[in-house]
Amino acid sequence: MSTLTTLRETSVLRGGSVTIPCHYEEKYQSNVKYWCSGNSWTNCTVLRRTDSPIRASDKVSISDDPAQGVFTVTMRGLKTGDSGWYWCAVEIGGYGTPDDRAYLYLTVTEDAAVPYVVNATVTGQIGGGVSVQCRYGRAYQSRQKQWCRSGDWSSCQTAGSPGTTGHGSVLITDHTAEGLFSVNVSGLRPEDQGWYWCDIGDQQLPVYLSVTNGKDE
Repeated sequence: MSTLTTLRETSVLRGGSVTIPCHYEEKYQSNVKYWCSGNSWTNCTVLRRTDSPIRASDKVSISDDPAQGVFTVTMRGLKTGDSGWYWCAVEIGGYGTPDDRAYLYLTVTEDAAVPYVVNATVTGQIGGGVSVQCRYGRAYQSRQKQWCRSGDWSSCQTAGSPGTTGHGSVLITDHTAEGLFSVNVSGLRPEDQGWYWCDIGDQQLPVYLSVTNGKDE
């Protein structure tokens, strides 16, 4: 059973970019991580590894944050032909020991009604708040909307029900007439920093929440 977690499915407009968070256990902190594409694990083509040289011109980049137990993959200049199955993976090594992995489906589309996050990175001060706006087309009006801590499906909170995320208070509102799903987080604490998802129907939209002390920034 895989100990990695990531999105199940996400979409992006043609020509755009997407950053995917891949969460792993502490035991994998020093392992090599990689990103590959293919409709099955046996024919997965490696696109980028954390031990690969970094080039600014690369379409695919990868970054590891062992302290947070997450590595992220950014894909830029996406084309419709880039749609398909992708895999987050951790190199285990050793004869007969398969690498750990988790998969997701990426759709690159020209349909402007595809769900998207207005700002994929938001920043708030300790004790303050942030607002996240996730937009969607008419086809998603009746679909369930949720706000989740990335990698933890049990943390998901549904639109219309206030709750907490870490220590921050959360208010989720679905403005169906405007095609807008908004998340307002208040009372931020340092432990609230990290990756989240706007979950709209079958789509997860990654959002990174940065929490600062408000003195040096």
